[in-house]
Amino acid sequence: MAKRRKEKEEEYKFKIPEFDEKEFVRKERRNAKVTFISFIFGVFIAIVSQVLWAGMSPSYRWPLIFLLGLSMMSILKYILIKLNIDTSDFGRKEWIGTFFTYFFTWLVALIILVNPPFYDGSAPVADLALIPEMQEPGGNVTIAAYIADNAGIKSINLSIKEPDGKMVYPDYRQDRNVFVWVYENDNNLTGNFTVTLSVEDINGYKVETNKTFRYSKNVIRLLYPENGTKVNYGTPIRFYFDNGISSEGIFTYYEVNGITVNLTKSGEFYESSPMYHGWRIGENNSIRVFAKVRHCFYDKCINNTVADSSYYIFPAEDDPSIGTRGSPESNAKLPQPHPVSMIPGFGSLLTIIAIITIALFMRRRK
Repeated sequence: MAKRRKEKEEEYKFKIPEFDEKEFVRKERRNAKVTFISFIFGVFIAIVSQVLWAGMSPSYRWPLIFLLGLSMMSILKYILIKLNIDTSDFGRKEWIGTFFTYFFTWLVALIILVNPPFYDGSAPVADLALIPEMQEPGGNVTIAAYIADNAGIKSINLSIKEPDGKMVYPDYRQDRNVFVWVYENDNNLTGNFTVTLSVEDINGYKVETNKTFRYSKNVIRLLYPENGTKVNYGTPIRFYFDNGISSEGIFTYYEVNGITVNLTKSGEFYESSPMYHGWRIGENNSIRVFAKVRHCFYDKCINNTVADSSYYIFPAEDDPSIGTRGSPESNAKLPQPHPVSMIPGFGSLLTIIAIITIALFMRRRK
């Protein structure tokens, strides 16, 4: 019995197959050639694709170029055969690996070639803001723009056409990608002013933006009571602010005898009363009204103020309640700075997908 078990053990003894070193070296060299040719072919087709890309309309070039890249896989197989590379033992796994090497080499190379410094197919970004969009005589208008281009800016030109037709070309100051011009309106002109911003990048692509601001004596005005009216503790004092000052909201307040008091919005007007600090009992109280405006380009904010060109005088009664309360909380909200959100474009997204796919494929092969 023991003798039979021993014979069975000898009968099923595992034999290590002989290692064919020459055949192994031949296949490894062949695989290296296939990978190298696939890589070179991918770069070559990417260069051809970039030339075609530059001559196509942006609306359909991505789909056509993508189909071109896919169709070249069959050409790659033909090239390997013409170069007398033995692929007779290639199975599905080997061909998939070869096509992956070509395709993602082509994809990454193309993405690099259709972006600066190799290619620039888009005009600069020029986001123009007028702060404020309506101003009273005596105040200034801040003109700000966020300007950027992935290749580089060649020139920036801004002009202001005054109501009488005269052209003004103010200087600017720069803070990274934010450019700021200030128009003073020294002659206190009223009417519409047209701003034209023209930006050109180093490759000749241009963008032009036009906007209009206005100077008027009625941007801020007193609604109630009439200027010079004698007031008591509870007299409502109401002001009108033109909605065209800013589409992003305004912060309203006034100064009485040098003290700042916030105005509170109530329907279509803003109001206050002599109950707040700064008002003086039995005296003529001098008032000037303001609106603060703001525009933010990401984390960079530009502020300006609309100042009423009129002053108001209100005699106060001998009312001990006048001037006894602190300034009310404002219910106005101005734009707040926010960080730049880096959203990858289509090309960047494809690059990430390509890298992840290659990594997963190489891991699978191991």
